[in-house]
Amino acid sequence: MNKLKKLLIYILNIPLYWISCCIPKNKNVWIFGAWFGEKYADNSKYLFEYVNRDHSHVRAVWLSKNKKTVESIRSKGYEVYYTYDIRSILLALKARFSIFVQSNMSDNLMFLNNKNTKLIQLWHGSPLKKIGFDDNIFSNKKKQPLIKQMLFPFIFENYDIIIAQSESDRNIFKSAFNNKNIIITGYPRNDSFFNKKKSYSTKSKIIYVPTFRDNIGSEIDLFTDYNFDINKWQKYLEKNKIVFNIKMHPVNKTSKIILDKLSKSKNINFLDEIDVADTLPNTNILITDYSSIYFDFLLTNKPIIFAPFDYNQYLKKDRELYYDYDEVTPGPKCKNWEEVLKWIEKFNYDSSLYAKEREIVRNRFHKYQDGKSCMRVFEQIVELNKEVRNQ
Repeated sequence: MNKLKKLLIYILNIPLYWISCCIPKNKNVWIFGAWFGEKYADNSKYLFEYVNRDHSHVRAVWLSKNKKTVESIRSKGYEVYYTYDIRSILLALKARFSIFVQSNMSDNLMFLNNKNTKLIQLWHGSPLKKIGFDDNIFSNKKKQPLIKQMLFPFIFENYDIIIAQSESDRNIFKSAFNNKNIIITGYPRNDSFFNKKKSYSTKSKIIYVPTFRDNIGSEIDLFTDYNFDINKWQKYLEKNKIVFNIKMHPVNKTSKIILDKLSKSKNINFLDEIDVADTLPNTNILITDYSSIYFDFLLTNKPIIFAPFDYNQYLKKDRELYYDYDEVTPGPKCKNWEEVLKWIEKFNYDSSLYAKEREIVRNRFHKYQDGKSCMRVFEQIVELNKEVRNQ
């Protein structure tokens, strides 16, 4: 976003902010969003559908600045509006709760960050990589000028609830967000591990989910330099009836050369528009590097293969880690795709390998393992509403 456009959005939010501060809020109007207003995914989606299904007295509304996303959600029968529709703005002005993953202000409705609208940060994973104020590589820790704070009082998000999965998460979020309102509930999306019907496909499924690298929109190639022999892989996948899914991070792009090369394989799929959380319950083996997705996958007790091919470079260039990598990654660490394929063969023969190590890490990072996280988050929001009413 260029500076002029950003300034214009700030200016447009000034009157809306002061109006929002004065308008009474409706405790039963909850607005939802995720991933910069672009996607219908993650913890927000699962909580949104839970509220619509089990608590019809709440008017749960999704806002998105992606028109395709709006059409898709509307086709499911849910209430959804384009972010810049007048109906979105009117609903946002009277909503008691704004519930989201990532940034509430990414939809440019910055006026939601006011004293009367309660912000519920569902976040998107147990942190392995340093985030927020703890991130020494990319975090902007400079204090904003006082004049900017006075003119645009909505530029800082003050979360009323941040949800977490464990005490380890809670401690990290306190420092990363400089916030004490951390509540351990578990993540809504992980209820699917306990409540979703299993697939009875005859094919085994493997998924590769690398973490975010470089900058937003960067093209990433994690195959060429790490011995990925497409002929060897295709032969193995076809022989063993395995589907190999690849899900890049939402803000990275797959190298066009690699995309063209791998997409020719009948057993390799790129999952671009699919919510990765929907695929995990029916996945047999997860492959990842530094993505926190493996913390969620631990709830399945299925094998995880770690592929930190560029470990030293990643720590230096991209992100530092909160933990000793070997201590919290219960599975083999591979240096290239040839080693990954060997471990797929081993796990297909015996999926119990590393089971004890997975159990130890799972119990450390998941206080709840019961499929009731949506319920707990909902109850915490209701409780927050009681506190507001009693003030």
